[in-house]
Amino acid sequence: MLLPLAPSKWLSSPRPNSAAPLRLWCFPFAGGGAATWHSWSAQLSASAEVVAVRLPGRENRLRETPLSTVDQLVSALANEVAPYSARPFVFCGHSFGALLAFEVARALRARGVPGPAGLIVSGARAPGTPRREPDLHRLPDDQFAAEVDQRYGGIPAVVRANSEFLELFLPALRADLTAYETYRPTAEPKLELPLLALGGDDDRHVLPAELLAWQSHASGSFTSEFFPGGHFFLQTQAPNVIARVATFVRSIKSLSE
Repeated sequence: MLLPLAPSKWLSSPRPNSAAPLRLWCFPFAGGGAATWHSWSAQLSASAEVVAVRLPGRENRLRETPLSTVDQLVSALANEVAPYSARPFVFCGHSFGALLAFEVARALRARGVPGPAGLIVSGARAPGTPRREPDLHRLPDDQFAAEVDQRYGGIPAVVRANSEFLELFLPALRADLTAYETYRPTAEPKLELPLLALGGDDDRHVLPAELLAWQSHASGSFTSEFFPGGHFFLQTQAPNVIARVATFVRSIKSLSE
């Protein structure tokens, strides 16, 4: 049985289920919140308890100052995950969230704490692959919002159309992009786990070779799959993506038995 989650501003589980065979920790894309993953809970309830990570500066943490380095975020998140590491769990992250999931897995290993039994990375180039675009995080607000939306398409239309919403949304987005654009991975041994890499076949931000390069970071089995769509295929292809994740999670469950 899973250790029930203690109250935490960092974590959200819309369908708590300590009887689930394992826990699926979900890390958000830049500017994203825990709500992104809530729809996954019902569809994955037979396979895993979904726990969505909520970073400072968004949703019910809107008044908090966002963290703007990967090291700060990883340290805090490792503290949150470590108490629940005795039972099998899987990490999943999209875009910036994939890097967070990867680095938290490495941080747990460095602490001598059991790490994830599997890793799902979605819409993210592998650490160490060269970035092809210029930095955005230092741009003035108007230009920053326009460039981010053009590159990633991740700012909701209702936010773009309302200056007050945009003003509330931008600090967390800028902090996440600052963390992402200043991130420099360190050389460490491969993670000893199976890894599933998911991509969009029309994602101009993450090319197929950049996604497939994740294979060099794990010594377990490596599987990849591409879905129709751009950088946010995770949302436009949600039923198919969730079905693929469920298959992977079930395979992890069978390995841990």
